[in-house]
Amino acid sequence: MNKFLSLLCLIFLGSLISCKHENHFISDKNYREKVSTQFEKQKYLANNRRDQLFKIFEQDLSRSEKEALEFLYAYMPLSDLADYDGDFYLKNVRASFAAQDTFTWVKRVPENIFRHFVLPIRVNNENLDSSRWIFFMELKDRIKHLSMKDAALEVNHWCHEKVTYKGSDVRTSSPLATVKNAYGRCGEESTFMVAALRAAGIPARQCYTPRWAHSDDNHAWVEVWVDGKWHYMGACEPEPDLDMAWFTGPAKRAMLVNTNVFGDYDGPEDILVKDPRYTRINVLPNYTETKKIWVKVTGQKNNPVDSAAVEFQLYNYAEFYPLLRCYTNKNGLCSFTTGFGDLLIWVAKGNNFGYRKVTVTSTDTINIGLFRNPGEVYTEIFDFVPPPEKKVESAISDSMRNRNTKRFAFEDRVRAGYENTFIDSVKSGRLAANLKLHSDSLWLFLHKSRGNWRELIEFISSVPAEKKQWIFSLLNEISEKDLHDVTPEVLNDNILFTLTYDPLTKDKAIFSEYVLSPRVDNEYLKPFKEFFQQKFDRNFILQGRKNPEAIVKWIKESIRIDENANYARAPLTPSGVYELKVADPHSRDIFFVAVCRSFGIPARLEPATRIPQYLVNEKWHDVYFTNPPSKTNVRGKLVVNNDNGNDRKPEYYIHFTIGKFDDGFFRSLDYETDPVLKSFPCTIEVPPGSYLLVTGSRIRGGTVLSKLSFFNLEENKTQNLDIDLRKDLAPAPVLGKIKNIEGSLKKVAGTSGITNKRGIILAWLDPEKEPSRHFIADLLQKKTELDRWNGSILLLFKTGKEKDLFMKINAGGLPLKTKSAVASTGSLEEFLKPIQRKGVTDLPVVIFINPAGEVTYFSEGYKIGIGDEILHYLNPKK
Repeated sequence: MNKFLSLLCLIFLGSLISCKHENHFISDKNYREKVSTQFEKQKYLANNRRDQLFKIFEQDLSRSEKEALEFLYAYMPLSDLADYDGDFYLKNVRASFAAQDTFTWVKRVPENIFRHFVLPIRVNNENLDSSRWIFFMELKDRIKHLSMKDAALEVNHWCHEKVTYKGSDVRTSSPLATVKNAYGRCGEESTFMVAALRAAGIPARQCYTPRWAHSDDNHAWVEVWVDGKWHYMGACEPEPDLDMAWFTGPAKRAMLVNTNVFGDYDGPEDILVKDPRYTRINVLPNYTETKKIWVKVTGQKNNPVDSAAVEFQLYNYAEFYPLLRCYTNKNGLCSFTTGFGDLLIWVAKGNNFGYRKVTVTSTDTINIGLFRNPGEVYTEIFDFVPPPEKKVESAISDSMRNRNTKRFAFEDRVRAGYENTFIDSVKSGRLAANLKLHSDSLWLFLHKSRGNWRELIEFISSVPAEKKQWIFSLLNEISEKDLHDVTPEVLNDNILFTLTYDPLTKDKAIFSEYVLSPRVDNEYLKPFKEFFQQKFDRNFILQGRKNPEAIVKWIKESIRIDENANYARAPLTPSGVYELKVADPHSRDIFFVAVCRSFGIPARLEPATRIPQYLVNEKWHDVYFTNPPSKTNVRGKLVVNNDNGNDRKPEYYIHFTIGKFDDGFFRSLDYETDPVLKSFPCTIEVPPGSYLLVTGSRIRGGTVLSKLSFFNLEENKTQNLDIDLRKDLAPAPVLGKIKNIEGSLKKVAGTSGITNKRGIILAWLDPEKEPSRHFIADLLQKKTELDRWNGSILLLFKTGKEKDLFMKINAGGLPLKTKSAVASTGSLEEFLKPIQRKGVTDLPVVIFINPAGEVTYFSEGYKIGIGDEILHYLNPKK
């Protein structure tokens, strides 16, 4: 979106608000006073940025503008106080009022719904941007003649024109960055769509299940308030009507669907967390049957324990994820409303803890004693069963479905037209020649940058000749998502000011990753090196280079820590921490690393434990801002082995995790992307302490066979750790038999020459939809194992164009014996008839037929880990 369009937006908004909003934005006097009290607290908290934030109130504001601004300030998280200014927030307030003046439906929205679900800018943990007024300008003429319901549906079509699904890392890009990239994972698609709906004055909220019970994944979508009721929609996945989505079935198996509401919200939903700044609500009853279960925590004498921490944990990604953390009352009680599956309930106070597996269906109140202590060595075995699968009926006519499908295809073409404006390899090659840069390297980064390619070229073209040697080293250190939204200012800051002070390492790899790189963790990238070199006295910088503990001391003395104020989990930028002089612990740790790198000191968050570290004399040193252990920089060694009885190679966060004990709970070490645990045996060095090894095998229906192994690691000692995965001993069920498989294949797909000597995997796909894309990712990830199996895979598509495009993009990474075809009408029914499956419509549909023609595996719709599941039936050699 260019600067001229932004200027037009501001001119238009100015004309709309020229007639001042002099009525109260908050008509309830008691609520106004509550907001005012919280506003004053935030004003005190953000005192170090008072000019940037609060000078805006000296302008000529209407009463409603002032009250709306105070509402935003009163409840915004710490990151929003640190990294944005008053002018930004006023523009967003005025954009919201412009929507109120433009669209007829906004006038029917109750005040409290508008306040909590239209006005707020923040949706999740994204960095904020100017999308509110830009989206408003682009949408207003398209939807203002529609009903509220049709406008909401139309906004989703508009979103699909802009963005489609693709998985990525945990950082959430801003709405405008997602549009520029034309891709987003579900959390980004839903953040973008909520921003678009709110820009149109339609109340919206991002809802998510933090973990599924039946599959190793999570999902986020959108709820929209239309004419007095909340409805759900798949983000950037338009359907013919509200309350329709591919996840309708999976949501009926969820154990929690929740959302964070900005501010002090008092709606009808079940409240999970009531914080001074936000309200977390449980909307699971909107999707499935629920039940409230109670936990009673008792002590050594069977007495009720007050203020014990209770976590309702769900097995997912080979760890026990806390769906909710709450605290017991004076009677030792707390409760949770959830679905009809199994949970692990973990309770703790101090170092004492206890846990029980519960089956919600048969549980009302469960008693758990605080009888366990760290240091015990033993093993537990549990089976965790998810809620049962439920059938979903669709009331949409074929004609409505066909019209929507045609629109869907048109919107794909619109988006593809935009993607065709991205730089191509020919232009990249010419640019490389002009700039005297390696052609293939330049194309690699420009291609990955997608819609951000102009910004990369602006940066690369401005780099002085003596600094050009660092261009590709720098770009290689930031993530692919960073390439989508990084600014020239950030890149120039690191090219121009990294070598102001000589790096305190001779290791080129350490220099690139831990000095040159601006990326510390999941923070939004803003320039910081020149900033810190100017803000800190040169004598202090030299002192810090000599002894980085001087930097630690300064941070302890200068940065106030607030454990609760940054509830949105968007880290403050390092420069924001410096200006505000207040931070949450995570943002403080990122700040420390950024300051060190600005001074030429290699620094990082240790990959597994996330402990801040600096490098001195080529050795890493731990930093503890609070509660340092009696000994620092000590480690023990774990030699991790793949048990000989396993039928697959264990993968971290899929089959196992290792958790360290801390304050009553075991928290997983973060080895998700670390190559050290990709092959066995391997050795990791971790701090001494009490640990928990969790392993799990997910079997038919989503049930998990888990094992919990508690063990200890002593300093400077080496210990073996065997990864032993439990096995499903039940024989593979025969769901039906295909008598003439090659004849059936030729009949339904026009395909011959597919052999069944090793069995065959058939998959009906809709590659534009997220569930099919997860299955495709599984195929790509399991290529080695599937090639070893050496059986046939046939992918079936609805159209030849869809098939050809898919194979063009993915052919190189698919298993060797993968073929594709266009599925004829009725092909799915032809293969499902022998296994007595009717009414199957949710793609992907995946079946495995063994060499005897027996169907032993069937999967319909959304599921993560199909590749791992199906390997169990193929049983390739290890």
